[in-house]
Amino acid sequence: MTPILVLRAAADAVRTAGKLEALECVAVIAPVLEFAATDAIIPCGEYDAVIVTSAKGVEFAGDARQLRAAPLHAVGEKTAEAARARGFHPDIVAGNAEAILPLLLERYQRPADFLYLAGRDRQPVLEAGLRGAGHEVHTVEVYEARAAQSLTAEALAAIAARRITAALHYSRRSAEIFLQLAQAAGVSDALRDMTHVALSEHVAAPLRRLGLETLVAAKPDEEHLLSLLSTQLRTKTP
Repeated sequence: MTPILVLRAAADAVRTAGKLEALECVAVIAPVLEFAATDAIIPCGEYDAVIVTSAKGVEFAGDARQLRAAPLHAVGEKTAEAARARGFHPDIVAGNAEAILPLLLERYQRPADFLYLAGRDRQPVLEAGLRGAGHEVHTVEVYEARAAQSLTAEALAAIAARRITAALHYSRRSAEIFLQLAQAAGVSDALRDMTHVALSEHVAAPLRRLGLETLVAAKPDEEHLLSLLSTQLRTKTP
């Protein structure tokens, strides 16, 4: 079984580990971020639509039944699935913020009030684009991602022994934290012996800045990330 470093929150990493087994890989799980609710209060109001860019935005929104009267628009099918599980009926679903923004602007051509259930660490693309078109965006940060203080002992041992074939990177912040933790643990040099597979060019940037071999998924979702990994493993197989 080929060892693959999975750099995501523990619950998500366990699901990824199951998918890696089908590729004859074994996951070495190293959660560099863990998600937690902020317990933010969602203001009552009559919103024209609700926007969610991560499944965590739905999961940490608490009892959001009062929001179900408004259309919900989601970034990512996983986010849409989380919304459906909580009684929502997602309308517009697109792969990333850049893809959903023009769809929202086409649908809402008059000024509208959006409720955005967001994470504390996020890109400003969606909010800036909507506000630039004259819309109101009420952003409520319902969750935050907290950085780990160190890599797991299993991950450190595997990296130091240069047993890791590839590392999966899901967010720019997690990639940056990983690099910091690897440096602090004195295993930075070993990162050059593995292939880094990133969800997007944005995620790949800090890895490439250090000259690490980095591949980018054709689309920013796990299906394409693992497909790219599978192709790379076949290419490297003697």
